[in-house]
Amino acid sequence: MIFRQNGFDWHKTEGSFPPMALPLRLCVFAVIASVLLGCTPDQERVEWPAFDGQRAYAEVEALVQFSPRDAGTPGGWKAAKHIHQRMESFGIETDLDTFTDMTPDGEKTMINVVGTVPGKTPRWIILGSHFDTMPGIDPFQGANDSGSSTGILLELARMLGASQTVPEVGIIFAFFDGEEGIAGYIPGDGLHGSRHMARQLAETGDHKKIDAMILLDMVGDKDLHFTVPYNSERKLVQEVFKAAQATGHRDRFSLTRSVITDDHVPFLEIGIPAIDLIDFKFGSEPGLNDHWHTEADNLGNISAESLGISGTITLKLLEKLAFPAISD
Repeated sequence: MIFRQNGFDWHKTEGSFPPMALPLRLCVFAVIASVLLGCTPDQERVEWPAFDGQRAYAEVEALVQFSPRDAGTPGGWKAAKHIHQRMESFGIETDLDTFTDMTPDGEKTMINVVGTVPGKTPRWIILGSHFDTMPGIDPFQGANDSGSSTGILLELARMLGASQTVPEVGIIFAFFDGEEGIAGYIPGDGLHGSRHMARQLAETGDHKKIDAMILLDMVGDKDLHFTVPYNSERKLVQEVFKAAQATGHRDRFSLTRSVITDDHVPFLEIGIPAIDLIDFKFGSEPGLNDHWHTEADNLGNISAESLGISGTITLKLLEKLAFPAISD
């Protein structure tokens, strides 16, 4: 990822199953949802259990066992298959989308993990995280960047899988490979998985079916304070701030004047409203970012409490966007 402020660039580099093409899956699920779910009795209100930060932390603990999990490496492939297995265990229909892409180090094979929870309408929300780690750091767990967001998505998937409530708007869980840039995000470097998915959607026109793309990244810092970048869609920023207010965490959010190149950008570029929920001050003291892309990005510097806060806010946002008829 590239963080731009005051004219300077800060680089945020921050045997699979044959996948069904995402656009085809959207069409299939839309038909199934309209036929099978169209007569679902109206529900008065969604009553979720509390988001469990300890469970999310356990998911991060399990994921970092595959570190390093750099894009296009055996560790990365194992991490993708681990995420796939976890999603399937929650009863979420999930594919491994294997693709090749050119990088500054040559062509690499990468894997996106894509799970779908169909809704009552043919509309969708994408909930995203990357799972790869920045190469060249030894030892490196990537517990915050990218374990924290992945752990939260897995816990949200478990909750949705266990729920009997069908969303109005379907939810796509997208775990992206290849987010980290290795050459300063020159053309063709970084954001490989998100660009791959956005390209699929644009080529088929299915991007018109996506209401929003919500990206989580670096959301487990013990000293949690979200620095929402300026290149986030304004209405989504407003909804996030409302969700934060409703859950008692508005003081942990600020909208910055900085532009961040992250996995939400390919979706913005094809006209999908997108937001980046990120805490880009991950450091040894408030306001610093000196843990980022160092061996200090480990389990000891994230907390279940912060994961719980991030997950609670995201769940509240999903309730508003995916269950609009019954969330008010």
